[in-house]
Amino acid sequence: MNCMMISWHIKTFAPIKTRGLYSSLGSGVWLILALLSIFTSSGVYADTNRNPCLKPPYFVSWGGIGTTARIKAAANIGINMHRLPIGWPDEQGNYDFKDFDRLLRALHAAGIQVIVSFSNNFIPPWFWQKHPDAKPRDAEGNTTAKYASPWNPNVQDAVEKNMAKVLHHLQQKRLLPLVSGVDIEITTNEEQLSFPFDTFRASDPYALKAYRNYLEQQYNGDLIQLNRDWSKNYRSFDDIQPPSSWQDILECHEFERFYRLGILNSAIAYAKVVRRFFHPRIWFWVSHFVHPPERYYAARYPRYYMSHLKALGMADMVETSSAPGWETKGQIERLKRLGLQVIGEIHISPTLTGQLDNFVTAKGLGCDGVFVGTLENLFAANGAPTLVGEETGRLISAWKNHRDLQTAVLPQE
Repeated sequence: MNCMMISWHIKTFAPIKTRGLYSSLGSGVWLILALLSIFTSSGVYADTNRNPCLKPPYFVSWGGIGTTARIKAAANIGINMHRLPIGWPDEQGNYDFKDFDRLLRALHAAGIQVIVSFSNNFIPPWFWQKHPDAKPRDAEGNTTAKYASPWNPNVQDAVEKNMAKVLHHLQQKRLLPLVSGVDIEITTNEEQLSFPFDTFRASDPYALKAYRNYLEQQYNGDLIQLNRDWSKNYRSFDDIQPPSSWQDILECHEFERFYRLGILNSAIAYAKVVRRFFHPRIWFWVSHFVHPPERYYAARYPRYYMSHLKALGMADMVETSSAPGWETKGQIERLKRLGLQVIGEIHISPTLTGQLDNFVTAKGLGCDGVFVGTLENLFAANGAPTLVGEETGRLISAWKNHRDLQTAVLPQE
């Protein structure tokens, strides 16, 4: 997207066929896609809030920051983008925006692009007390509070209301022009599909209903064909349970497709909330590849999500794990061919050697930038760099000046 020009958008979306059916996307997501298509093309819209974008490389940080001294120090070493988190309100639905607004203004003043990060995963205890059925559940009834079931309507309703409150506040305070982009977290935990990678967590009532409806749509109500394909003997779609463990069989692959669709539906629904308020220059997503056989269940499929979101004009940058063995240059290149900028990430709070790993692997894979971690890890409250902060500055300088990152001299830890 050319950030120096007014950009006109007309969105189109092509269906994906699976086994001769339009089965990669169920009727629910098609309805959402159709509504979005109407929304975006019925007023081919002009995005007039177009400040010049950065060009790669991107050096992206995250965190609550705390002090403006950290922001000035970050800008001085070349950090040029920050994901500023905003989580859940209190039990009464109230936010304290004082620090958030202050830090947003300071980031913009320092020349650091601001990505508002909707941290939907850090769910407060009061929500679980009000909606205990929102916890993902396995076949034995065990639950986790590490993330919420993406099929529970109370979860989606709460997240959408929270996002709308934040965006309305920014609009009222005239802060939206200072925001370069949004980062919408869906279920970014590794165990979003199962934990600890050996148990499916999709047996809460809403998940079961969604799974059975999905299968009935996939098979056009033909239970006989499903039983033939799966070597089962179900008497009703309502008898079907998620697979109990991973096997390389059609049933498990079908469940993965169902799960990915659930995440995509959530992403689209939450992105629609953003579009009610403004059209960000940067749609920023965190989505990781998986490395079988260790993580068969993690539902992070960047190209699947990004290709669909990009077709809707809802994806510009993706942060994906650059941990050795998780990706290849080819996988990164395929993401870039979609028209995305790719940010490599390994550590949230890296050590000296960990930061070197971050930079070396991200650049080696052909990423457009690197996630440098939290500013709290790089600088003291007064802006003085930690040892990791000093090393980060050297690595940023080396990357920007096309020097060998491996030759950077590391101070003693």
